[in-house]
Amino acid sequence: MTFGDLLLKNNTTVYKLSKESGVPKTTVFDIASGKSNIMDCSGRNLLRLSKVLNMTIEDLLDLDQELYNPIYEKNIPEFLKNTIENIKKAKKKRSSLLDCYLDEANSSINVCEVENMISKEQASYLRKKYL
Repeated sequence: MTFGDLLLKNNTTVYKLSKESGVPKTTVFDIASGKSNIMDCSGRNLLRLSKVLNMTIEDLLDLDQELYNPIYEKNIPEFLKNTIENIKKAKKKRSSLLDCYLDEANSSINVCEVENMISKEQASYLRKKYL
């Protein structure tokens, strides 16, 4: 589970967590987006986040790192962008169609890779991040 998954599970937002914990919104956003690693947080911020999320600091540090590489998210075919957006929306709404969107994304990534629309590294990144 990633930090972003944890926020979804707890039905909270970056803004709400920031307000309740006192941790700057940019810090919480950077962790949730994968731009920053939670392991780089100060002890004070880890303590504040863990209290609000009702978990130990150890459990917070055991979360999977969010993948973040904006280069791999650019220059992808429109149909793959749409599929990824569908996954994001389905996760946010906890849609029962999420499995269908994940299957569609897997197929779309495979097609893009085989047809050389995206690189092998880009395909691997997208699989790890979204599937």
